[in-house]
Amino acid sequence: MTRKHTTLGKHRMVFKGIIYNISHTTATLPDGQKKTFEYLHRVPTAVVLAFDAKRRLVMTREYKELARRHIWHLVVGKVDKGYTPKQAAQLELQQEAGFKAKKLKLFYRSPRHKHWPIMAFIATGLTPSKLPGDPGEDIRPVPMPLAKAEELAMTGKVEDPVLAYFITRAAYVVRMKGWKTLLD
Repeated sequence: MTRKHTTLGKHRMVFKGIIYNISHTTATLPDGQKKTFEYLHRVPTAVVLAFDAKRRLVMTREYKELARRHIWHLVVGKVDKGYTPKQAAQLELQQEAGFKAKKLKLFYRSPRHKHWPIMAFIATGLTPSKLPGDPGEDIRPVPMPLAKAEELAMTGKVEDPVLAYFITRAAYVVRMKGWKTLLD
C-alpha cells in the first residue's frame, strides 16, 4: 500500500521585507482536508570563519540594538542581489573585520529545501583591507584561539546557535582531521 503525502499548492507571498518574506500555501492533507501553511523565508546569508596567520579565529564583538549590549559573533551578512555568496563573504569580512581573504573555501551549505540559505566559508591568507560598514554598526574584530572560541560557543556566550555550531564544527574538524583539512 502506498502512503499518501500532503501536497502543497503554490506559495503566495503575503509579506515582503528587507530580510524576511512570508508566504502562504494551501496544502491538501492525505485525508483530503485543506490546511494553510505559513513559511518564513530569509535572504541568503554568508558566514565567515576567518583564520589569521597564527590560526586564530577572528570573532567579533558587536553591539546589537535588540539585546542592548555587545555580543560574540562571527562575520555575517546577507547576500545582496548581484553578489555571489563568496563575494558577499569577502565584502562582509572587509566591512566587519577589516581583512581581505586570499582564499575563501566553502565550509557549509544549508540543505536546498530550507527557507534560509546559509553558506559558511573558511577564510585564510588575511591581509588588512577595511571597507566602511553599514551605518550604525558597532563591530570590533577579536582574534582568539579556536579553543577559546569553542568554549564561548559551548557555554552559550555565542548566543546564536547557528554560529555556535559552525565554531564547534570547525574545532571538531581540527581535532579529528587536523588544521590542514580545515584551512587548505
